[in-house]
Formats: sequence, structure tokens, C-alpha cells
Amino acid sequence: MKRQERWLNASSRFQLGGLIVKAGLSNEEPMVLFGMLMSAKRVLSSQTGVEARLRWKALGESALESG
Repeated sequence: MKRQERWLNASSRFQLGGLIVKAGLSNEEPMVLFGMLMSAKRVLSSQTGVEARLRWKALGESALESG
């Protein structure tokens, strides 16, 4: 992996970790977080995935704007 690829990978992981903190989940057990994400993946892959994605995106945008 090239230096720039490693930097982009690290930057992405840092950003994702920041979202966990902003959501107020930084004290949660890692396996609980992982389970939540796996559950979300199933929802996004389901027939209602498009609607869930739009709903969750709007919720996230609203939370970041207000907080």
C-alpha cells in the first residue's frame, strides 16, 4: 500500500470513529457497536433499504446541523 493510500485509509477510519463519538456511543462496548452496524447493513440491503438510507441520512444531517 502506498503512502497516500495509507493516509486516506487512516483518515477515513478517524472520521468514522469521530461519528461514533458524535453519536454519543463512545462508551459502548465494541461488539455492541459492531452488532449495530451489522444490523444496519442488513436493513440497507433489504427491500426497504432505500427508504432507511434516506431517513437515516436526514437524521444524521439534522443532528450535525443542530449540534
